[in-house]
Amino acid sequence: MNNDFAQFVTKESIMSLSGRNKLEVMDQLITRAAELTKLDRDVIFRLIWKREQMMTTGVGGKLALPHIRVNDILHPFVLVGVCENPISDYQGQDDQPVRVIVFTVAPDENQEAYLQLLSSISRRFRNPELIEKLIETDGNIDQIDALIHAEA
Repeated sequence: MNNDFAQFVTKESIMSLSGRNKLEVMDQLITRAAELTKLDRDVIFRLIWKREQMMTTGVGGKLALPHIRVNDILHPFVLVGVCENPISDYQGQDDQPVRVIVFTVAPDENQEAYLQLLSSISRRFRNPELIEKLIETDGNIDQIDALIHAEA
């Protein structure tokens, strides 16, 4: 299985996030993830907040990479959210506000494929130029989609 994350990003999974804090932007992402995956919203909510309690997914460089594994889906779903507002309470590892969030919901059964997918996301989004270009789109879904797939 090719685990380049871009194959799992669609225009429906790209969002301009209007929230002003971590709870608000995560709520927007969780709602969309539930719509796309057809999973119960409360299940996604509980899993992602449990994950955040273990350790923040704010990895630094204006980027957060929340991720969960669940039963009952056949393939990963990768949501890319560009925050309209800097999210200063995200608790990024570098204490800088988060502006780009890549939210992954993946099947639980294949640990190796999951790790390869997360690695693909991490490699691509560790590029500060890509982060800045995404922020400069001002949430334009078509531009974000083009950047994600052009970089693939």
